[in-house]
Amino acid sequence: MKLLNRTIITDDLLKKGFFSFLCAFLVVIILPVHVRYLPPFMILWGVFWISENYLRIVLVTSCRKSFKILFILFISYYLWQAVGLIYTTDIKMGLSNLFGRLSLVLFPVVLIYPGETVKFKLKTLLRVFTLGTALYMLFCFGNALFRSVSIQGSLWSLNPHPAEYFWLNYFYSSELTLYQHPSYIAMYVLLSVFICFESYFEYSIKFRYRLLWLILGFFLLVSQYFLSSRAGILICLILIPLYFIIKFRQLGKLRYSWIWIILILIALVPLILKNQRVDYLYGRFVRNQDDYDRKEDPRLVIWKSALEIASKNFLLGVGIGDVREELSEEFLRIGEVQMAKDRFNAHNQFLEVLLENGIIGLIIFISIFVCMFYIAFSDKNLLYIIFILMTLMFFMFETVLYRLAGVSFFSLFSFILIHGGINNQSGLKNFNKQTE
Repeated sequence: MKLLNRTIITDDLLKKGFFSFLCAFLVVIILPVHVRYLPPFMILWGVFWISENYLRIVLVTSCRKSFKILFILFISYYLWQAVGLIYTTDIKMGLSNLFGRLSLVLFPVVLIYPGETVKFKLKTLLRVFTLGTALYMLFCFGNALFRSVSIQGSLWSLNPHPAEYFWLNYFYSSELTLYQHPSYIAMYVLLSVFICFESYFEYSIKFRYRLLWLILGFFLLVSQYFLSSRAGILICLILIPLYFIIKFRQLGKLRYSWIWIILILIALVPLILKNQRVDYLYGRFVRNQDDYDRKEDPRLVIWKSALEIASKNFLLGVGIGDVREELSEEFLRIGEVQMAKDRFNAHNQFLEVLLENGIIGLIIFISIFVCMFYIAFSDKNLLYIIFILMTLMFFMFETVLYRLAGVSFFSLFSFILIHGGINNQSGLKNFNKQTE
């Protein structure tokens, strides 16, 4: 009898997608902490999803047409990258890249129909991701403080600069984020900021909890300064005012948005301009000071080189494994020996796609964003709109999909947010009740 009851309970949990939710819960915790430990849980999620849905294919295929199109576009993009193996020279690198981007297929598969529990607890998953990101940043700051403190006898001293590399700072950029690239953490942090703000505007939550979410959001926002991602800082300055304008317009309190925007800018702009990397650009291009290096920005050199290669391989690209080799050869041709040794990527996701897969691959890739925008605007899903704009801007400055940290983040949230995330409707209803 007990065995029968356990079987019934297990079957019920499988039908509701409980085990998929458990895997999703672990994935959103692990993603900001260390992406290296993510693949086993991704695979486990896929196994449970198959177990839960293999007898309910009709339900899986009955999802909205726009969701199906987005799913097909992700799969098509991945398959077209696989086609690039046919004409790439470096097969080993091509296979490595293709394997590293498997989450472009896996997350769409498990999230096109994620199960009842995942759908019902999407807010929980997003907030757990935010808390995981915040805890990771707290750990980074604590570690930076620990590395900065030295004890000599009975004297304690604080020096955030490494002795051998005095120009670095334990509280900035890659020194702060340890084994994670600061640009990826900047993406995680920025999305977490907006999840915090959405949680604050969730009027069904008690005010003291909403206030805690707001405080957490500002903590994460300040941490962007220390991450020193120029793209992240620029995107903050663009998207945060845009978010508050849209949010207060939805609430019918548009005049208050300007107060928020002005207060945030007053607080952030002086801090941002004091950031070492921002101050460097500000001095070069705005103040035009003589003591700033006037050398051309490396990204401009990389983009020019990438466009030169793309113009010769416009239709199909150079293949999924040859981008870095082709760029290195172009750097040598123009006399940039150090850049050739460093084997830079394109530092622009759209250029990287054009180089790898040609104009055909780029059209498929851009179509993904067109479909995502259609879903976001159709559902009036503000968080999804912000996520899309954020990723588009990061893609302009970084090859985000080159590493698992970027691929997983993009594919996971591109699909998890289509199911609503922290939608505005319940918050708006409660806000209207409070203001009537």
